[in-house]
Amino acid sequence: MNLPKDKKLVIFDFDETLCKTNGLIKRTKTSNDGHVDVDFLTPGEYSSWRETNEYNINPLSWELDFRSFTGYPNEGSPIPETFELLIEYLNSSEYVVALVTGRDELSGPYSFLVDHSIDVDKMIFMCSGDPNKRMCYESLINTLRPSSVLIYEDATAYIDQCREICIKYNISFDSRLIGDGKIRWDWKTIKRNEDV
Repeated sequence: MNLPKDKKLVIFDFDETLCKTNGLIKRTKTSNDGHVDVDFLTPGEYSSWRETNEYNINPLSWELDFRSFTGYPNEGSPIPETFELLIEYLNSSEYVVALVTGRDELSGPYSFLVDHSIDVDKMIFMCSGDPNKRMCYESLINTLRPSSVLIYEDATAYIDQCREICIKYNISFDSRLIGDGKIRWDWKTIKRNEDV
């Protein structure tokens, strides 16, 4: 297979980055005494929660329902700002474009992009099926050997995972956080102020 090497790699997440799915993850916790708590998380909240490792302590006490993120996003709509950027990157010979999703299947995102006239033949598709996307990022970097990586993502946990892999391979890295259907250009400044 003759994949492009040494180009700029642009990675897009799908849910809440390219597609406003309006979906929530139902989280049910059953305690040892039988008490049941139910709440709902956005994809970003879910990613942050999984990074705390609370789930890993006792996975049997949790039930997670991802129905909103399975198959075709019937209630989904394109996020205009990132969709336009995706098209620009796909039409430029400087870039190679990948979609990396935490979903455990790609048929829904793939069909959604096709239905919205995206040239999916110019993209690489990967799914982690897990909140840990590091293996996808590492695979892309080892396969494509990009000169730089730019990621569009709605969860800072995944941005941090991608940054971690880029540091490991000494690859130039940048990121854009998506929130409320648009790029949050101010998020790095806010994050720096919170860290102080």
